[in-house]
Amino acid sequence: MTATTSQRTCPDAATRIDELAAEVARLAAQVADLQHAQADRVRPGDGDDQPPLYSTVEQWVTTYLLPTFPRPVGEVGMTRWHWCEQWWRHDEAVTRLTALWYGWEQARLQMTGMLPWLRELDHQLPILYGDDGPFRNCAARGDLGETRHHSPPEMSAEPARESWWSWWD
Repeated sequence: MTATTSQRTCPDAATRIDELAAEVARLAAQVADLQHAQADRVRPGDGDDQPPLYSTVEQWVTTYLLPTFPRPVGEVGMTRWHWCEQWWRHDEAVTRLTALWYGWEQARLQMTGMLPWLRELDHQLPILYGDDGPFRNCAARGDLGETRHHSPPEMSAEPARESWWSWWD
């Protein structure tokens, strides 16, 4: 390569580098714009400023959950489903249903939020309605009898020794 050829390629290379740098800057700006647009569309905590669709867990259970996900109460094949019309008297049920309600209120605001929520519902319903669930001693109104509510006995707990939790500190 001669000196003349080398001098001709250097300005061409410098021009090409400048063009590529300008293209990179343009693409970086486009990426930043797209990221801002995405962040504006889906913000963490979105829905915090929106009121819940249902004002109480009771309203959610009676208006949404029970009509939308009906389950046959009683013997169904090898499974027995339990329900208590006084579900609100069962602390475990209230805790689980409230968690499902809160999760549902958040999930409904997200484009694919219902998918994980449905998996959680599928996990919780057999626990709530199952043979070992909070309604195990209750009977819902049916053809064969009256509604029956039976509160589960309270479990006792012995307090730990005073030094037992010292490792926690």
